[in-house]
Order: sequence, then structure tokens, then C-alpha cells
Amino acid sequence: MTMIAKGALLSLALSTLLIGGASAQDKLRIVLTTGTYSIAIAQEEGFFERHGIEVEITGLATGTETIAAVVGGSADIAYADTFAGVNAIHNGFDIRLVAGANHTSQAVNYIVKADSDIQTPADLKGRNLGIGGVPFFRVFANKFLESNGIPPADVNFNILKHGSALPEALENGAIDAYQSLGFLSAYSNDGVGDGYNFRTVGDPVTANYQNPDAVQAGWWTTADWGSKNEDLAGRFATAYREFAVWFNDLDEAKRTEIALKFDKVDYVALAGGDAEKLHNLAFLTAARYVAAAVDVDATQEWIASGVEAAPEQVLENVSIADYLLPSAK
Repeated sequence: MTMIAKGALLSLALSTLLIGGASAQDKLRIVLTTGTYSIAIAQEEGFFERHGIEVEITGLATGTETIAAVVGGSADIAYADTFAGVNAIHNGFDIRLVAGANHTSQAVNYIVKADSDIQTPADLKGRNLGIGGVPFFRVFANKFLESNGIPPADVNFNILKHGSALPEALENGAIDAYQSLGFLSAYSNDGVGDGYNFRTVGDPVTANYQNPDAVQAGWWTTADWGSKNEDLAGRFATAYREFAVWFNDLDEAKRTEIALKFDKVDYVALAGGDAEKLHNLAFLTAARYVAAAVDVDATQEWIASGVEAAPEQVLENVSIADYLLPSAK
């Protein structure tokens, strides 16, 4: 064989190796709660592929179930709210936080009938306030009430497991007001279109009373998986943060496009030509994703708030700093 032929074969072998290496993707099984689209969006935009990751997505109903899937070995990484993670740790599950997923909700509305005599947050005293069953709903409610000078004990909390039932409960008089994350329910029931005729009481922006840098939900795995897959966990966290930077910087038009494609919600139609409504839907209803290391102090404050507001649901003030993988720092 001539030197030229040997060189050609060597070049072909190297090219084949490089192409094979470039196309090789580590499969990552991710389980998340239904209606969580960040991974699907990031996947479509190529963030995981650029870091050599192929994601396989499964949906379950609750964070408790997603963590159970990881502990049981049917998934590698689970999306779950911080309180679900804290409770799992309290119950003896050896789990760790791979990365933050999203910060605390940017807007929480308190909604009453249009003709209600409740005009200000102070008027909620002694009334029946409907909230969802997950503990972070109670944390937001307590902080909102306290920021408006109302002891939470002075309000009657009616917990409905299915938040979709809250508007009907208000319309039927079972409750006097209800809490809703973002602006979808508020604008779907503002007397325009086919919804109910409701209005919002108070300022819905949560940064008025809650540290916006706290991690409300994160990406969890077992300590064993994390120790055996440190490189993969790190690449996942890096890819997700790059996605978060990209998404958080999106303009109104692109956010509206994504909401329609993934969440099947038409912000433009819901806003009905109102520029403020469209802004609130695009920027205060969509999640603000975690684009950096977990803010330990802000998240610890959030956990402590959960224990204080709902001690029967948030079982322990777990030190979150003790349960972070290197990828979360």
C-alpha cells in the first residue's frame, strides 16, 4: 500500500470517528408535571443537542409523583416544586437538586365578582378565599395578606385540589374570592367574551412581598445518580441555563408564539387588543426560568415561608445548601 493510500485510509478513519463522536448523544430520561414545557422548548431550540444530550420526556400529575419516578429508577431527573423536594428529603429519600427550574411566580391575582363589595385586600378579612391544594399557593396568599396588613388567620381559606374549579366556585357563591397564578384566569373572566364577570383586587406583582430569586421548582435526581453521572448532570444544567437566558430575554412576539404552540393559549386573542394585557400575559404569566446557580439564601427563605404558612404540608425547614449537586452551585 502506498503512503498516499495509507494516508487516505487514515483520514477516512479519523473522519468516521469524529462524525460518530459528534453524533453520539447521551440519553436523559426526564419526568415532569403535565403542562411544564420548558424542556420541550429547550429541546426544539437545540440547547440539549449542543451539549450531547438526547432528552426523553414523560409527564406525571404532581411533583411527588415525579420524584417517586426518579427514586424508583424509571427516570433520571424530575421536575418538582421545592416543597415537594423538601418533603421527600424529610421522608428519607436521598435526592439532590441538579439545577433550579423556575423562580417564584411573578404575578398572583386575587379575583372577586365584578359587583362584589370587596374593593381592597383589607376587605378579604373574614371572607372565604379559595386557593389550590399545593403549599406554595398558601405561601403566596399569606405573604400577600401580610403585605397588606391582614393577618392570614383573619381569612378563611378554602382549598380546592383542582384550581380549574375556582372560577365556578366564585360564581356560585361558595367562596368570596380566589387566587390565581398569572393572568390567564383573570383575563378569561373579566366580563369580556364567554367567561365570568370578575375583577382583580390588589397589586398582583409578587416582587412586592416575595424575593423573586427564590427557586420555586427545580430539577431533582437521586444522590446515587448524581454521583455516577456528574458530567451529564453538569451538561444538563449548563444547557438548561443557556435556555433560561435565551427565554428570559425573548420579546413579546416570540413569547406569544411559544405560548400558542406549546401551551395552546392565544395571548393575542385573550388580550383583545389591550397592550397592557398582552404584556402581562407574555411577561408576568410565563415563568422566569433559573439562569444561574441556585440562590441559596432566597430559596431557604422560601422554604421557611412554606413551613410557617403550611406546616402540615411543608414538613421541615430543610437546609437546601446540603442537597445541591455541584451542577446546582
